[in-house]
Amino acid sequence: MQSFWPKDAKRFEVEGSSVDFVTYMQEGVRVIGFDSSSCVPPEPMVNAMLALGFIKDEKTKVVMINHKNPVGLLAKVKDSFHIETKELGENLFRLTFTYKKGAALDLSDASCKG
Repeated sequence: MQSFWPKDAKRFEVEGSSVDFVTYMQEGVRVIGFDSSSCVPPEPMVNAMLALGFIKDEKTKVVMINHKNPVGLLAKVKDSFHIETKELGENLFRLTFTYKKGAALDLSDASCKG
């Protein structure tokens, strides 16, 4: 299985998630990462909403690996986070979510409607 994380990444558990999370530092920014590429809906949405709860300022970002571009998630959070999407290959995407100053988001609704 391919690893998307640096060797110094530390695994940690997040209550309610269906995957392991990792954390590491990159250029002075804390990265929270998770790989939901083997999950089925609504797991990627739930995991993403839990991860996005860690972003409080520009010193933290979230990296999500997913099997598709999660349009339902993107529609839900696009006004609250800067989002960079990169296709890594067939059926594999890396999404990076960063702080958008002044934005607010209700992370309590982790349902997938898209």
